[in-house]
Amino acid sequence: MNSRINFKKRENKVSCLEDEISNIIDAFGINDKLNEIKIIEVWKECVGESISRFAVPIGIKNHKLMVNVENSVWRFELNNHKEDIIKKINIHLQTIKNKKLIKDIVFV
Repeated sequence: MNSRINFKKRENKVSCLEDEISNIIDAFGINDKLNEIKIIEVWKECVGESISRFAVPIGIKNHKLMVNVENSVWRFELNNHKEDIIKKINIHLQTIKNKKLIKDIVFV
């Protein structure tokens, strides 16, 4: 856990529930995991419907998106467009502090 929440500091202080939930998410380091889930959700929008039928994200590890591809022809084609796909995903998510959430894609 990166930072601790000081519950005593909050006594007699009125604050917005949204802000408090955001603080808790930040304190427990959940933001990166939520963004990873968003990547899988926006995959179809970033690559298009036709590609998403043949290439499906299966997970994220160390900022690498793992994508299951139907055959070697699609794997070759997607590797040629890898940088564009990474840019689209990162732009689409507008990640916090301009961090690139996805740094690489591995097509398997």
